[in-house]
Amino acid sequence: MDRLTPAEEQVMLKLWTLQQGSVQEIVDLYVLPKPAYNTTSTIVRILERKKFIKHKSVGRGYIYSPKISKEKYREYLMNHLLKNYFDDDKVEFKKMI
Repeated sequence: MDRLTPAEEQVMLKLWTLQQGSVQEIVDLYVLPKPAYNTTSTIVRILERKKFIKHKSVGRGYIYSPKISKEKYREYLMNHLLKNYFDDDKVEFKKMI
């Protein structure tokens, strides 16, 4: 699994909240200043290429949904932190949280 960039994480957080939605629905969840529709659309396509989301055709557009749960990504991040920043030392890691 790839790590997400901060912008990709923000889109995933919105999509996890929606469970499924269009690019416009994702953009609508942002507070001001909202990212541009085209920027969000590009990030969505990147996330699809990374296999984090999938789409289905609806009319002339697409509805996107997560392929990976928020919990699964959270577990991946925790393991990544533990391995790369705490040398797999769970005791030291637990002291930090």
